[in-house]
Amino acid sequence: MSSTTIGLGVRLTAHPFQRIGAFALSSLVYRTRKNLKELTHPLELTEGDLRAANANMTRDLERTTEIADSKGPHGFWLGASYLFWPNCPINTTNRKSLLGQGLKDKLAAWRHLPETDTAVDARCVLCDRPACGFYGKVDVPLTESSSYRNTTIPTHEGMALCRGCLLSFYALPYGCSIWGGRATALHTWDDDLLWALTKFQVDQTRRHALTGAPAGARPSYARQLAALSRVRGYEERVTDGVELMVFTNSNKEQDLAVHAMDQPATEWIRDLPKPSLHWLGRAHRWEKVPGRSMLARNLFDLPERVIPTVSHFLRERALGKGGICAQTPLLSATCSDYATKVLQVSSTDMDQIDQLAARIATVLNTHDDKELKKFLQARKKLTTLRAWLQRQSVDRTLRTQDPDPFITQRQWRLLFDAEDRVFLHRDLLFIGVLNHLHELKPSWRGHDHDDVSTDDLIADTDLEAEND
Repeated sequence: MSSTTIGLGVRLTAHPFQRIGAFALSSLVYRTRKNLKELTHPLELTEGDLRAANANMTRDLERTTEIADSKGPHGFWLGASYLFWPNCPINTTNRKSLLGQGLKDKLAAWRHLPETDTAVDARCVLCDRPACGFYGKVDVPLTESSSYRNTTIPTHEGMALCRGCLLSFYALPYGCSIWGGRATALHTWDDDLLWALTKFQVDQTRRHALTGAPAGARPSYARQLAALSRVRGYEERVTDGVELMVFTNSNKEQDLAVHAMDQPATEWIRDLPKPSLHWLGRAHRWEKVPGRSMLARNLFDLPERVIPTVSHFLRERALGKGGICAQTPLLSATCSDYATKVLQVSSTDMDQIDQLAARIATVLNTHDDKELKKFLQARKKLTTLRAWLQRQSVDRTLRTQDPDPFITQRQWRLLFDAEDRVFLHRDLLFIGVLNHLHELKPSWRGHDHDDVSTDDLIADTDLEAEND
């Protein structure tokens, strides 16, 4: 359903948190799978649906009114309240003296839903519907506290919201993974993808609220790794990128970090075959960081580092004693696909780079591995690579009758005069050379078992670790 459709339910606005919360809200109308019908899109939620969802969320919070702290059973939502709703009625400094009915009464007053959206003479600042009240930091994450604002009168929270938008913010925590003192949410402007991502997370969060989050150490870049799993599990076409939002609204700090993967990268990683994903992860191993984690980090934060990382892996493998990596053809094809689909390298430039790589491989194939290592070492410095190519050009002119140059002007420009793309083009060239050498002679090739490291393969269990 288009996000522009006007219905009786919750409107989808330009606020990412409200959008995530709106889809979470539609998953909170029904409590159990026994009476769970097909989920209703936020735009189709009725007055009764809104009240049912609010009652269900309030019921979850009621479990905290009998406990002293967040560490014991039923403490999940109390801990979450410090992160999302600091100084709300259930987590005030005197809460222990109010345990039981006192906290229940305060909770009921806080979460009471006005009968209509005309309780105040104002329009919702997000969707322009009539507002039901004014709200601030206690209800809306990352809103500046009224104590520090000079744009509103004292005691005025300032942010006018309708009931749909207000309840969307109350539902936001259900659409987040909550651990490590931070909430993590996945947002996208692709409404269908956002709905799928949020429905999955609501199930996870509700389960963790009842049973506790999985214990044990988490892998490096666990949030990016989990997000990669979510994208991989989506079966429809992706029409926009994904934002990984890590934030806290606590009294100690207000912080938001956004890690983004654009639409081409999101679509590409979703469609990547498992063998390619496995070996792309193997190539990304970095010191004590598993390859699968470093790959997830790069896709979200440093997409331009994916190909250089593979180039470094293949180069170091070829400089060792094992020969050219047996998986070079697979990784070469994967990098070429990534370069054209994600980094937008033109097919013409890719062809030029590959033609030069084939020519270089033919020259290297007439020598022993010492010449190969000289070429690979030339990658470290611009001057040495330039000198190596110039020497081969002279040799070709003096020793052969071939009218075609060893390296054309266009290929030279791609390697040395393509502004911010020269390093990318060189990495693609080195990967291409190793790929053509792998094809030319079996003796260049390493053995499959020399390349296998089960610790670094991206297995389904690794990508689904956050699902347990």
